[in-house]
Amino acid sequence: MDKYEMDTIWDGDDQMYAASLMSNELLSRRLNEHCSSLAQSGYLNGCVLVALEGRILLSKGYGMANFEHEIPNTPQTKFRIGSMTKQFTAMAIMLMHELKQLNVNDPISKYIPSYPNGDKITIHHLLTHTAGIPNFTGLDDYAARMRMPSSTADTVDRFIGLPLLFEPGAQFDYSNSGYVLLSYLIEQITGRTYADYIHHVLLKPLGMINSGYDDAAKILKNRAAGYEVWGSLVHAEFTDMSIPSGAGGMYSTIEDLYIWGLSLHSQRQINEQAYERMTTPFNGKYGYGLFVYEEEIRGSSRKVIGHSGGINGFISEMKHYKVEDLTVIVLSNLVTTQVGHISKELAQIAFGDELQPQPAYVPVVLAASRQQDLLGSYAVEDVQEVSFQITFEQERLYISQDKWFKFELRPYSVQEHRIEFFLNGMQGKVVFCSSAERTELLVQLYGGEKKAVKKRENQI
Repeated sequence: MDKYEMDTIWDGDDQMYAASLMSNELLSRRLNEHCSSLAQSGYLNGCVLVALEGRILLSKGYGMANFEHEIPNTPQTKFRIGSMTKQFTAMAIMLMHELKQLNVNDPISKYIPSYPNGDKITIHHLLTHTAGIPNFTGLDDYAARMRMPSSTADTVDRFIGLPLLFEPGAQFDYSNSGYVLLSYLIEQITGRTYADYIHHVLLKPLGMINSGYDDAAKILKNRAAGYEVWGSLVHAEFTDMSIPSGAGGMYSTIEDLYIWGLSLHSQRQINEQAYERMTTPFNGKYGYGLFVYEEEIRGSSRKVIGHSGGINGFISEMKHYKVEDLTVIVLSNLVTTQVGHISKELAQIAFGDELQPQPAYVPVVLAASRQQDLLGSYAVEDVQEVSFQITFEQERLYISQDKWFKFELRPYSVQEHRIEFFLNGMQGKVVFCSSAERTELLVQLYGGEKKAVKKRENQI
């Protein structure tokens, strides 16, 4: 091969490399422009990371880590990650399985002899949410008790006496109780706290210095404050972080979670067989600490491995598109940020989709008589004891659901029997329809849709 041929090949490689860089630069710009647009509309407050085939295309913060002190979010901001913690708990269990400290097929009675039905419930059942143990965060007394410190053993005591919802292994029912019980097993077998075990066995070896088990009493540099919306921006209700344990007690950053994802999907800490167990769905779409499912984008079904998380004031999503090697991480300290919807939009951009622009709603004036027609309580169809309330306060209309949220409604389309609203600072839509027979709401929020019928004044 002569010098001319070698120069030609090198020139060709340089051109391909330059084209690749140009493509990545364009893609990075498109991703950032979309996130910036969402942030300007009040739909995104948090941090975003997108990486394709080992290249980080976007790693950036949007909005505020702390609104009171006007501290912006950055890639180093630490967020509570809620149920994304479950994959760390599952990894710890798999490492203990490899070390023969336990076996995932063992009944939990082997380690907790006094646990009711412990001879029928296996560690595998706990990992896959198929144990039938009721979810303690759904119990009536949870809101009242979430502020009080609780050891892992004390938290287990909250549900240990409850009857099983079904025979273990029969069906899938998402339960934080199962992952608290796994945390308790880790502590019983290793003699170490869950936080200590996770730090030294999982995080420290990977250099994840900005991740750990959260403790509100500790001074934590770059910690984000958590916010909710109740008419306006408010601090999230306090929850003592000793309670969620391995079901949802960790904090992290987008960059640390990217390190975690690289390690997980390259089987750096576990062998291939253990990875297959974690990423194989059982009785639904759940493996060990991870959801595994197909997502349709650009006419193709794409395998996704990941998990979302939600805990007072924080909401998160981490997805890995296995075949395409695309990772999308969205962490938010404002619960109105629809991380699932945003993460899919970012994947669509990465796969070459042209997204429709955000709707430009223009509010219109609503007559006082029409406002009065709206007020009242609306019972959600097919969901017992759930209702929406429409109220008028300080010259503004609001929609609320119990103690979960309260958003300002702004009308943009008014017709004789139909009024359409957008939500101030929240992606969603509410449609009010009236007829001689009934008055109803169609509420589109958090990627779902609910229909609710207005209760009569004398209806309980």
